[in-house]
Amino acid sequence: MIITPLDVPTARVAPRSLPPSGLDLLVAASAREGRARHLRDLLTGADADRSVYLVHPDEVRAMLHRGIDPQLYLAYRDIAAPRPKTGQPSTDGTHAWFADLVVYTAANLGGSPELGRSLGHWNTPAQIEIFQCLSGRVLMLHTNIDDDGNSTMDYHVCQAGDHVVIPFGAWHLTVVLDAPAAVFNIYTDVADLLTGHTSREAVDSDLKYRAAPAPALTIARTASKIAVVGSSRELTERPLRRGESPSWAEALLMPSGLAALYRHAPAAELARLQEHAAHLGRRPIPVTAS
Repeated sequence: MIITPLDVPTARVAPRSLPPSGLDLLVAASAREGRARHLRDLLTGADADRSVYLVHPDEVRAMLHRGIDPQLYLAYRDIAAPRPKTGQPSTDGTHAWFADLVVYTAANLGGSPELGRSLGHWNTPAQIEIFQCLSGRVLMLHTNIDDDGNSTMDYHVCQAGDHVVIPFGAWHLTVVLDAPAAVFNIYTDVADLLTGHTSREAVDSDLKYRAAPAPALTIARTASKIAVVGSSRELTERPLRRGESPSWAEALLMPSGLAALYRHAPAAELARLQEHAAHLGRRPIPVTAS
């Protein structure tokens, strides 16, 4: 096992104001019942198909045996109505954009050094997915490839208003630095790139959580650092680097941000977002690092 400290403040940071439309989304969530995910869901993924990596699964198993099973987050699927694409007759698969909200409630995994987190999963090779942190502070990990075609593991530290664009076909994980935290995301598939099921089909069937084993790493809080913890081979094959948002994305998302864009922009603006992602961001991410 390897422990790689990150240049990330361990103390809570001053919160930022909610981005435009962020409050509307949180109010909408308060009137709905979200899907709860618990510590036991992480262990199920780790045991069943390695779709979740845990540093100490036996410790998690012991916590569950003692009745310690904290809620990690609440997921609100379709927190805003699907947005049909221009000229499309339905909101199925590649014909629409979809939007979710996740509210993270746990700062850690039942008192362990490992931080509160999502399940993590692999996107489809045709999937565009963009995140915006609405509140709190999170760290997002995702696989990527650099300009020379080498596999990398990118990380982004996000506060309210910050965006992360997930590369096509990448694995990604959200980790909580300051709880509670709320993260909004939108996604769609590009029809011309589709080779199998759509991301919407993967969401509806939970297939996205069983697509492939997760990279063998996660985030933990040591005595004095926030650190990546996991397999030394993983970080040898996918070197860690601080991620950057592509310039084309910021130009299209700002100044209002993702939540406002999805809720209020005309369909042509979302079409521009897809066009730029498909033409400037298309880089297949291998499931196995090379």
